[in-house]
Amino acid sequence: MTLTASTLNLATIMDTSAAGPLRQALKQALGQGGPLAIDGSGVERAGLACLQVLAAGRSAAAQAEVDFRIDPVSPALAGMVSLAGLDALLIA
Repeated sequence: MTLTASTLNLATIMDTSAAGPLRQALKQALGQGGPLAIDGSGVERAGLACLQVLAAGRSAAAQAEVDFRIDPVSPALAGMVSLAGLDALLIA
């Protein structure tokens, strides 16, 4: 994962081992206070742990009144989000 000014680029493989670094990157990005754009276009595989971290990040952003958007979204990421019942993650 890479974090630029206001965009977090998700890793290709978002498995359990990526959940910790994702949490830290989201925490850092949300600490900056501006809108957060998450680029999920390169995700080829996503596990439930990372989806849970993204859901928690979206919740934290909402509480802080910070715009949180995952766009673009790869077909693999969209499929896993839907399978997990977390479709609200992809609603802007």
